Amino acid sequence: MAEKLVSPGVFTKENDLSFLQQGVAEIGAAFIGPFLEGPAVPTIVNSQAEFQQLFGAADGTYYTPLAVQNYLREAGTATICRVVGVDGYTAQNPLVLTITSGSVGQTTGLVSASVGILFPTHNNVLSTGLSGSAATTAGNGLLGSGDIVMFVTGSTNYAGTSSLDPEDTNDIESVFGTNPRGAKGGYVYGFFKNHGIGFGQTVSSSVNLVGDQDFSIDAQEALTPYIQSQQISGERYNLFQIETIGVGNAANTKIKIGITNIKAAGSVAGTDYGTFTIVVRAFDDTNKKKNVLETFANVNLDPNSPNFISRVIGDRKLLIATDGKVTESGDWVNNSKYIRIANLNESAPVQAVPFGHAAYKLPISMSAALSNMVPTASMLEASATVYGGIDLDGNSDNKIYMKPIPANATNGSNVAFGLDAVNGGSLAVGSTSAQFVVAFQEGFDGMAPTVAISKGEDITAGNSQGFDLTNSTSTGTTAYMKHINALSNADEWDINMVVVPGVNRNQHSSVWTSILDMVEQRADAFFIADAGNPTTTLTQTVTQAESVDSNYAAVYYPWVKTIDINTNKLITVPPSVLLPGVFAANDRVAAEWFAPAGLNRGGLVGAVSVLDKLTQSERDTLYEAKVNPICQFPGQGIVVWGQKTLQDKPSALDRINVRRLLLTVRKYIASTSKYLVFEQNSSETRNRFLNIVNPYLESIQQRQGLYAFRVVMDETNNTPDVIDRNILKGAIYLQPTKTAEFIQIDFNILPTGASFGG
Repeated sequence: MAEKLVSPGVFTKENDLSFLQQGVAEIGAAFIGPFLEGPAVPTIVNSQAEFQQLFGAADGTYYTPLAVQNYLREAGTATICRVVGVDGYTAQNPLVLTITSGSVGQTTGLVSASVGILFPTHNNVLSTGLSGSAATTAGNGLLGSGDIVMFVTGSTNYAGTSSLDPEDTNDIESVFGTNPRGAKGGYVYGFFKNHGIGFGQTVSSSVNLVGDQDFSIDAQEALTPYIQSQQISGERYNLFQIETIGVGNAANTKIKIGITNIKAAGSVAGTDYGTFTIVVRAFDDTNKKKNVLETFANVNLDPNSPNFISRVIGDRKLLIATDGKVTESGDWVNNSKYIRIANLNESAPVQAVPFGHAAYKLPISMSAALSNMVPTASMLEASATVYGGIDLDGNSDNKIYMKPIPANATNGSNVAFGLDAVNGGSLAVGSTSAQFVVAFQEGFDGMAPTVAISKGEDITAGNSQGFDLTNSTSTGTTAYMKHINALSNADEWDINMVVVPGVNRNQHSSVWTSILDMVEQRADAFFIADAGNPTTTLTQTVTQAESVDSNYAAVYYPWVKTIDINTNKLITVPPSVLLPGVFAANDRVAAEWFAPAGLNRGGLVGAVSVLDKLTQSERDTLYEAKVNPICQFPGQGIVVWGQKTLQDKPSALDRINVRRLLLTVRKYIASTSKYLVFEQNSSETRNRFLNIVNPYLESIQQRQGLYAFRVVMDETNNTPDVIDRNILKGAIYLQPTKTAEFIQIDFNILPTGASFGG
């Protein structure tokens, strides 16, 4: 109804045209590749500190953390897609080294212990695995000083003596080392140095070839042993386990859990259940010098309580299937950055509170006779100042139990820990000394530690940073495809760029092509791609670029050298490590529709040198073939000197700045237009759209992104027939601003008598 105006006057009103802009949040790049630690599902980080907390600092092991580090120096958010191993591996026939101790001439009451575990290295490919023999010498020591004669088969044979006495200079760690990629056919997987058997009384030793160790499982999170209750009518109840958010070997030794302030059921107002406090501590802290990362106070096992443990800490877990579909389990959002609750026993008695934990598993699977000879995990008794439970302060042997656990591993001689079974059984629920610490096991990278992490010129089709990308069915390809397929869901993951350092088209065409297909299908992200490794020549790079036709990707040449600020070492990296930082800096100081190239915005921060100093002729060859040169100019640093996409046909979209302009505009309008879905198909709704899009495009025009534009959403394209089909139709016409890539200046030489007009 029109407003009725009668008497003269000035009439004002307000029209709020800004409310739709809430639909656009900060969007960043997605980085796909291996990291040292962290979750194995796409995870958004909003700062360098948050990234390092979850995924670890860049240390030069992988390219991907370096790329993220460079990007987050200029940008505010990134989506991290950590690629982890699938299918695992099998360690063939490791050796368990055993000593038997007693007095000279003693035949009964001998004490035996397995003190060394030797695993095969990658170059030991014989199916029989390692072999060895031991000299048995009655009296003082083996061969005089606890030496054991070893012969290890493999591509590099080792024959000689090594000792099981950690005080000897030729102990097994000194001889074989602990590096899974060592050259002696075997490496020390575990060495129990605090086994408690005196070498002065050693009477014999043995080398036992145990069966294959089955690690044929995908990467997984770490778990504590079951947290158990106090004795209730002679029985302990499994209550819950705690699982790490992060995946892999590193998850076993990143944190540990303290449980303290345990109060009996009925002693706390408002609940019939007992309460307790969960403390997340750094793994390497000590009871005297604690490093508390998180504290969840006064939680309980009452599902109806606001302090219910799963509700306070969280139990939500995401998994990515091979096809990229993300499935979710658990009811409560994760409030911890490190842990979630798992396997909660909902049928435990009301009076049950955490008062100990189940036994730890052995780090190796072997016969019962041998497994019972492995030294047990040593425990501390609880006190008012010391957490009871596993001793990680004074007994380094216990850390061996934090290794990945093979299938069918048993508890061996390890026993459960209960607070009411220590201190002479004097501890009761509510005691100030009733506190214990529990560590994590079973975290696993999903791949063999013996496989080299190939980088630089060592990259092959079968090994890029440890992953086999030979073809579409390789295990590494499967691992990458999980994240590539997941990112194809634009509704789930909002990104504007994809970076996959270490994957190049020359050697990993299956994965590379899948990434390009994914960004083209999304139509809202740009792929910063690599054509080859450091040894890929200029001509080969041109060949790779010419075989692709897409305006959703760009490649650069050559590789560059940079200093890793975390290790202060000079390393060679693909262009995709530093280019995301260039793009982010360009967007920060200018906008997406400016060219991320040239002396003003194309500098590669941190680059020290290029692997190929290009001539003008070589730059011409590259640019004509759609490859963007990286140039080292004297006194002006290392800069990107091109901004072409991989599109063949000459058009506005063969330039990166125009493609990214379209991506930006398209993403903004798609995001804001979601608020119009299911609204009335009327002129009012059309005006709401125009009142958002026109000012936005005007702002881009004012910031040199457009020469001109026009938006049409009226009766001309929303005819009755269109409206009857429940369609709201619009058309946007853009004239993108072009960049000045070629500057021509004519110098005209005139005779002396010539005059200059005007």
